[in-house]
Amino acid sequence: MVPLNILIADDHVIIRRGLRNLLQHHLRVRSIEEAGSLAELQRYLRDSSPDLLVLDLQLGDGHGLDVFEDVRRDHPQMRVLVYTMSPENIYAPRVMAMGGAGFLSKQASEEEVLTAVRRVMQGKEYRSHEHELKRMGTSAPASTEGAGDPFAGLSDRELRVMNELLNGATVKDIAERLDLRPTTVATYKARLFDKLGVSNVLDLQRIATLHGYFLS
Repeated sequence: MVPLNILIADDHVIIRRGLRNLLQHHLRVRSIEEAGSLAELQRYLRDSSPDLLVLDLQLGDGHGLDVFEDVRRDHPQMRVLVYTMSPENIYAPRVMAMGGAGFLSKQASEEEVLTAVRRVMQGKEYRSHEHELKRMGTSAPASTEGAGDPFAGLSDRELRVMNELLNGATVKDIAERLDLRPTTVATYKARLFDKLGVSNVLDLQRIATLHGYFLS
């Protein structure tokens, strides 16, 4: 593997530093840069194009999916490995469909992180160890993947609105963050409530917890 230029985008400094130390110690690395927010990520990518972007979806000032397509379009040679606590069964298919190279849980071991990075830098795709076990029909810890996932029918925008609601945001807050009209956000909210069969945020929280929807 040739020496890599890597960008780590995560709003938790301890995660960024831990990944930096791990990758520097075990891989051939030319440089590792850090971005602590969506704004920092966008500023960095305006002037540079790393070989690998390790991206958390839940950034303090926005969601990684909001810029994913733009990032892939502007940096077609850059490999993107999503490293997040967001549920794989919900987000991984969307990430991969948008051109992501891999999806990895923050619960993964150091060994699996290194395996994921090596695989995506070889031009291959990577899903978590648990996903690979399930795909091969091997026993793995129980999860909700493939078991009537209630979120599968949500659009990306509805999923983002749901994510904001679960984080305690109001319709007005979400409208400001997504640069939408409050009435538009209210429509997305009504649609996702209807699809999930819930009538309030408390019920939404219950169904999210039941199906393993964890926020970072």
